[in-house]
Amino acid sequence: MDTTTFTLILLSMFSTCNNSSTSSNSSNNPTSTGFSCWDYEIMLDVEVKLAQECTTDSECQQVLTGTGCGCETDDLIANTSFDTSYFFDLYDEALTQNCSIDFGTSCDCDASATPSCYAGSCRWD
Repeated sequence: MDTTTFTLILLSMFSTCNNSSTSSNSSNNPTSTGFSCWDYEIMLDVEVKLAQECTTDSECQQVLTGTGCGCETDDLIANTSFDTSYFFDLYDEALTQNCSIDFGTSCDCDASATPSCYAGSCRWD
């Protein structure tokens, strides 16, 4: 099953759940694409969860540039084998629909932080 199919399945399963990642525009009104900003938040949350899956530190080397507050060590970090093209296409689409997506990063720009796999998820330590 490809990432897009998996994302859509999860979206349909959790469409009634509240999303942990919030945006400043959490409107349920559809955009010109038919998705609301809330829908984009859910789909991007699923993509991030998939992107961050790992078993070893060496897998966590792919920075998702632009997902943090402006420095590399605040951007989300993903598994090197994860294809980010759909994530960035979806993120760009959400932004062009005037959705403000907050990935919940700490805005901590620690230059000494290193990517690691903690409890099955990539993060900065």
